Amino acid sequence: MNILVYITSWKSNPPGVHNRLTQSLSWLMLVVGCLVFAAAVRAQAAVQVDVVYPQQLQQSQTLRLPGTVQAKQHAQLATLEAGRVERLAVEVGEVVEAGQVLLSLEHRLAELQVTGAAAEVRAAELNRQEAQRLYDEVQRLSVQQVVAKTLIAERAALLAKAEAELARVKANHSIQRERLKRHSLKAPFAGVVAERNVDVGEWVTPQNPVMTLVAQRDLRLVIEIPQQHFHTLQNIQEIPVAVIPDTAGITPMATTLTRLVPVSDVQTRTFTAQIDLPEQATGDWVPGMSATAELTFPNSSQAAIMLPQTAIKRHPDGNSSVFVVENNRAKRLVTPHTEMTGNQVTIYGLPADRAYIVKGVEMLQDGMPVTMNVIAVKQP
Repeated sequence: MNILVYITSWKSNPPGVHNRLTQSLSWLMLVVGCLVFAAAVRAQAAVQVDVVYPQQLQQSQTLRLPGTVQAKQHAQLATLEAGRVERLAVEVGEVVEAGQVLLSLEHRLAELQVTGAAAEVRAAELNRQEAQRLYDEVQRLSVQQVVAKTLIAERAALLAKAEAELARVKANHSIQRERLKRHSLKAPFAGVVAERNVDVGEWVTPQNPVMTLVAQRDLRLVIEIPQQHFHTLQNIQEIPVAVIPDTAGITPMATTLTRLVPVSDVQTRTFTAQIDLPEQATGDWVPGMSATAELTFPNSSQAAIMLPQTAIKRHPDGNSSVFVVENNRAKRLVTPHTEMTGNQVTIYGLPADRAYIVKGVEMLQDGMPVTMNVIAVKQP
């Protein structure tokens, strides 16, 4: 009807008006065509697609950190008494056993003090024996009631004093003997003499370390872990660790993280972790060696799913996307982070509870109606 009106108007109007009517008629036909195309799209039949519900993968993270092999027993030794070094029993690099004498101080005065203390003990013992004899004597006379009670009490007091004096000198004798023993420095544990700081004839005091002793057993690897991983590692019961030596000829070993030291270094913002090396595998390891520790632990910050490669639609700009079914329509999700493994692709950051289209994604458009055919895909 509207078209007839335009045609009638065209016949009864001048040429200028004719041009304007022609343009209006062209726009009208374009609008009608768009409406017809939209109706055809709405009436388009739904495309049948194959979909899968993927499994969420348990992702793990690996840290490679340098470390240093240390001995659990590493001591700087000092003498327990002041004195002049008389004899050195070991040299640097020698392996010693626990209790072995390392050096001796001049001890002539200490020996004389022990001798004097022993003499005091003998004298005190004689005094006690005499006090005991006198006390026993008045005890026998007291039966006949020929001595005063005050004399009995006096002899008892003398005996008690003699016993106390004997105890005192015995204690002094023990002290002098202990001081004599302390003129020899003995190894507190088995190990190797790593350093010697004195020589014969030098005066030493308990405040001056004279030797460094390092155990060759009970070794551990000490590493520094960045502070951003502290809470993650603290909440894991057992963390696998691969210890890789930096020295040729030593076999790598598998163990676990032993302990974390919950104190961060204010300079490096790292915290210390210790890895005990198995006793049977430490024969080739020496304190001070370097090694690399590989820590493997779950990474909960990056969820991942695995899909067939056919689910990926490549874009000209280098990115990629996948399609999920939402309200019976295809919905496109951009996936910039993917890893390809064989015929599978690992995608990070997408949920696992959606239906992912795995076939014919090249022809799909966002919002296109689809019907689902759920298939089972073998997951790794």
